[in-house]
Amino acid sequence: MRNSDHTLYYERRRKRRRRRNLRLAVAAVFILILAAIITFIIGLFTDEPEIAGPVDTDIQPTVLAPLPMQVELDKEVWAVTGPAVQTGDYTIRTVDYDLLSLPECGRVDTSYFSDAVLLGDSLTEGFTEYGIELQGATICGYIGLTPKAVVDRSTQNHPERGAEVPMDLLTQMQPGKLYILLGTNTLVNDGTADSFLAYYGRMLDELKAALPNTLIYVQAVPPVRPEATATRPGLQKEKVQAVNQQLAALAVEKGCCFLDLYGAFADESGDLNADYAEADGVHLQASSGYTAWVDFLCSHARYSADNPWAKGSAYYVG
Repeated sequence: MRNSDHTLYYERRRKRRRRRNLRLAVAAVFILILAAIITFIIGLFTDEPEIAGPVDTDIQPTVLAPLPMQVELDKEVWAVTGPAVQTGDYTIRTVDYDLLSLPECGRVDTSYFSDAVLLGDSLTEGFTEYGIELQGATICGYIGLTPKAVVDRSTQNHPERGAEVPMDLLTQMQPGKLYILLGTNTLVNDGTADSFLAYYGRMLDELKAALPNTLIYVQAVPPVRPEATATRPGLQKEKVQAVNQQLAALAVEKGCCFLDLYGAFADESGDLNADYAEADGVHLQASSGYTAWVDFLCSHARYSADNPWAKGSAYYVG
């Protein structure tokens, strides 16, 4: 092969090599771009949603009272569905509104109630009738009281103080805490639950507006004995617990603490504990029933470092 032919051969070979390398480079770039596009498209359909941070509301800290070492990270506190009516031979003890209930928290001394008011019907009136002492708590218990009567500002008769209007009295007093227990009178008959809850919501709105610095506790409607439901069909345990489910959600919505008084008074079947019940199956015995009630309230106060903790309590400092 002549030198000129040899040079021409290698020159053509170098050109072919350059063209091949260029094609490889272009192909590599194309593949990278295509891979990026495919990854992006797949990501649109498979990326997990971002987990939102803590919700900044005035409800969560008010209701749940975050405590040291008490947060359960794997418990969906707010995942609450509607009430489920159970049928058949089931016993009713724990229901899902316990997720909205204020948990047990140490134990306060009864001096905690010195700036408290207890508002309710004849069950609350029993604190006055039986002389149950709560270290200065004001008892606003009126026979037959309903949320509607509070909203309507109806005059009620107190066994010791006489005629008074509960809403006006509370507005004047501006208590540090308010414990509400209503429902047994309203729910006696079937078909009253919706009206009861509607007026309860209006009552809480008016109380929150009139008592801006008051810590409000909403207590669950308590159970009754099975024999009491023969003449009070609206107080059957399935119906009362369905109302309590909605009452708990209402309390959370309004920024109040919900107390599961039903669970505190119920036996293993979900009925009022026979040891607590009066003969009518609705009201409470002075010794056992009200003792259990006070004990429950003392162990379910919203946490505060300033609470007067009882000796022996988890947060007591001697």
